[in-house]
Amino acid sequence: MYKIAKTLGRLTISLVIACAFGYGFYGLFTYVLPMSQDKFGTARSSLVKDETEIFLNGAAKDYDEALPTGGQVDQEKLAEATKVLELELDRIIAKNGHYSLTDKSKLARTYFLLGKCYQRQNKLDKAKDSYENTLRLEPDNLPAKYNLEMIQAGGGGDGGQQPKQADPPRKI
Repeated sequence: MYKIAKTLGRLTISLVIACAFGYGFYGLFTYVLPMSQDKFGTARSSLVKDETEIFLNGAAKDYDEALPTGGQVDQEKLAEATKVLELELDRIIAKNGHYSLTDKSKLARTYFLLGKCYQRQNKLDKAKDSYENTLRLEPDNLPAKYNLEMIQAGGGGDGGQQPKQADPPRKI
């Protein structure tokens, strides 16, 4: 009887380990890899998906694609990213105004990306509020501090880009 119980115990442990590995591989192939390749539709069909991450990454991609590569800012892409982020912000914050602790970093990222979008659209009051909300959640967020200081200084900033390097000193 002892041998049967011992064998069943080992079999159960082996089955649990196999299921855990299977679940991990499933998540890898149906969520992680599609996300790394910007295939957000495929990632949304996964059973292990994180909707907020999918929307944040999609909005960040739209923001990046809206930036000028030598021409005008694509206002349509920028408006699309802004709309997605505003909807996601409403979804993260529950109706009673609270959010879960697990959503804190996602909420900070949402506010920061919204600030960048608003800043590019010259909606500086909204951008300022978004950066301030980011800093309430993550006081050490240096890009948010930089962008907020640029807005407060009246420069408007450049939506999260790093400051330009100064010219090196000239030799005499």
